[in-house]
Amino acid sequence: MMAKPRIVEAKEILRQSTQGRTQPFIVRDVMDEQYVVKGIHGVGQPSLVAELICAELARRCELPIAEYALMRFPAGMLDFSMEPRASDLKGGLAFASKVAAHSQDLLFSQISEVDEVIQQRLLLFDMWVNNEDRRLSAQGGNVNLLWSSVNGLVVIDHNLAFDPINGNGDFENHVFSHQRACFADLEVRARHEAVLDAALNDWDMIIDSIPLEWLYHDIDDDTSEIHPSLAERFNLLARLRDPSFWSLI
Repeated sequence: MMAKPRIVEAKEILRQSTQGRTQPFIVRDVMDEQYVVKGIHGVGQPSLVAELICAELARRCELPIAEYALMRFPAGMLDFSMEPRASDLKGGLAFASKVAAHSQDLLFSQISEVDEVIQQRLLLFDMWVNNEDRRLSAQGGNVNLLWSSVNGLVVIDHNLAFDPINGNGDFENHVFSHQRACFADLEVRARHEAVLDAALNDWDMIIDSIPLEWLYHDIDDDTSEIHPSLAERFNLLARLRDPSFWSLI
């Protein structure tokens, strides 16, 4: 049985990132580890839920997801921070992705260095959770993958997953879109499908790890669940078990 995400304590807000649409914060915890951190008031509850569900699923799918945790801020830290937008981190526990040392954005020229099984698995995973936000071509893109010759590939950023919740995304420009043809091989398909299906079997355990303040506009009113709801997200993932899913690949 996999453990729930750790809770780490913030010690110092180092800076706000200028990269990416979400502009997360770089925060040092009490163990002097650095994390890329997104808070409720910054990216919103649905995005944090997407991050945690996808991180938990990716871990079970044996993808090299960045180490992650939930981050708690001491009373007063955010109110008295010198960072102009520190209030973005308010609202409760934040999602924290550990900084991958010595890694940079994956370059188009480095794609061939990534293991082909990982390429296939990540393409399929992103199509499964409707995460279009991993594009890269010779002209550039927003790949949301880190690479180093020492540590290899690190998978980050799933805040845009499950969007659209009804329908299918556009994956023609996915960094590993050239792997789509591999799924015509039924043996390759079955091998990946078994891993994703086993991960989905842990759904109840995964959603049990989501902080309540991420799930409800009013935690005392269980009818105020965020959109898309957990049920809608599960239904999207459950299409993996419908043969028609493979016609989309």
